Amino acid sequence: MTVEPQSKSVPDLDDIERREQPLSGARNSEMGQRETWNKKNPPTEAVLIKDLRTTELTPREYRNTSARFYRLGHDIRLQPHLSELPPGGASVNHRHTTEAVIYIVKGFGHSIISWDGVNEQRIDWEEGDLFSFPVWMWHQHFNDSDTDTCRYLAVQDTFSMKALGLHAIERFPEGGTAQ
Repeated sequence: MTVEPQSKSVPDLDDIERREQPLSGARNSEMGQRETWNKKNPPTEAVLIKDLRTTELTPREYRNTSARFYRLGHDIRLQPHLSELPPGGASVNHRHTTEAVIYIVKGFGHSIISWDGVNEQRIDWEEGDLFSFPVWMWHQHFNDSDTDTCRYLAVQDTFSMKALGLHAIERFPEGGTAQ
């Protein structure tokens, strides 16, 4: 007995529904606010950015910072952003699925990191320092100056995580500990 191969249909690409990457549905997700801000403030595309200490930034209220995102040299994996904290200011406590290497461009302060919001560790930093922490770890940055701003450059693998559908950012739950 001979079995005839069944014909396999190949869908036309135009017939396949396309959807944007879903944003996290978690109550404390920051993805919606971030995407709205990014649409209003698209990344600066360049090969060279001059003097990160003085380049103009845009207020990013949902994070308590001013910031500018970059796409350098047509990068497809890494996305740097420059953030500034006002005197005595603090970012929101948050975590993300992207790796982040942070370089202190100007000023001094500290960051608090933890896995659960209870067993916290403090990282003191100043201009010229470079640091990082594990992916998905809670962290919050503080400017320890009462008179001057501080700036940090975060280089993250955001474009890679977005392409894989794995990009997420959450805020620390208010009034509680992380699970």
